[in-house]
Amino acid sequence: MHELFNLRWQDGADIILVAVLIYQLILLLRGTQGIQVLAGMVILFLAYWGARRLDLFTLEWVLESFVNSFLLIVIILFQADIRRVLSRMGRRAIIHRSLSAPKALEEICAAADSLASKRIGALIVLEREARLDDYLEGAIRLDALVTRELLISLFWPHTPTHDGAVIVQGDLIVAAGCVLPLSRRPEIDKTLGTRHRAGLGITESTDAVALIISEEKAQVSIARSGKIISNLSRVQLLQNLEELFIKEEEEKSGQKSWLAKIFNFIVEK
Repeated sequence: MHELFNLRWQDGADIILVAVLIYQLILLLRGTQGIQVLAGMVILFLAYWGARRLDLFTLEWVLESFVNSFLLIVIILFQADIRRVLSRMGRRAIIHRSLSAPKALEEICAAADSLASKRIGALIVLEREARLDDYLEGAIRLDALVTRELLISLFWPHTPTHDGAVIVQGDLIVAAGCVLPLSRRPEIDKTLGTRHRAGLGITESTDAVALIISEEKAQVSIARSGKIISNLSRVQLLQNLEELFIKEEEEKSGQKSWLAKIFNFIVEK
């Protein structure tokens, strides 16, 4: 008990940093296949610990080979997630424009609704925390403010940018005609076309949000974390985007403020 009262401020900061790291890891893997793999690895470690305690030498020898290769296994299995973390850590030291302006969201929803009504296919990717700069290579750079008219014109049939994706960073359309990775998950609905697979693929490898407009069904879908919600009305789409880009940003700001207050309190002590 006496040692508890002799904690240094560095000890408190150490605990907070580890807690934040674990929390961010859970947020990163939540809703993805990575969380299932992580749970399996935890079970593997528990089995190894049990085998050592019960003197099950053969089982311990088999599991030990997996445990000793833990770092290599993590790198192979979580390469997409590790890339996402590194991209967040290595973000350019500039002000990150957040897509939290209601006007920009309304323009995007209006464009998506208009494209769907005209049965024009489209794929609009909205950047969040993870930078999408890697997907701008070979695309047509625009750096133009988001407007419904510009978005519609970019996907108009027979234009050079019709078949590619548009990437939005903050309230700017940064590029059009972007090529995205396709999802290769075997459990995906076989009826989904290339545009939908590309929308799912970018949301599996980053934390971006993808809007997919189907020219065949005249429907608007939203993809996030490798999951898709289809047949959204203009109002439903706007509600989803406001939840992701406005409310979540406000919650994150509140969490950062709360952690900062705790850290300052520890330092002052």
